[in-house]
Amino acid sequence: MALQDLFVYPIARYIPPVAKVDDVAEATMETELREYVVTAPIERALADFLEVYAESRTTPTDKIGVWISGFFGSGKSHFAKVL
Repeated sequence: MALQDLFVYPIARYIPPVAKVDDVAEATMETELREYVVTAPIERALADFLEVYAESRTTPTDKIGVWISGFFGSGKSHFAKVL
């Protein structure tokens, strides 16, 4: 079995090295969302964010903002774009 056979999508294609939050081309966003892998920690972070966001819609607050931290290459930009 070849390594490429382990992947769902073709790996012999151009894959941008960095996710750009302001790249809102429909094809780019569709690909990024389709191929985004939600791990358990990401699922928890998304759930936490959405819970606080939903609460802020009914209970206005001046405590707004999101801080996304992580190591270089850990997927911060992809996560921000998914949000």
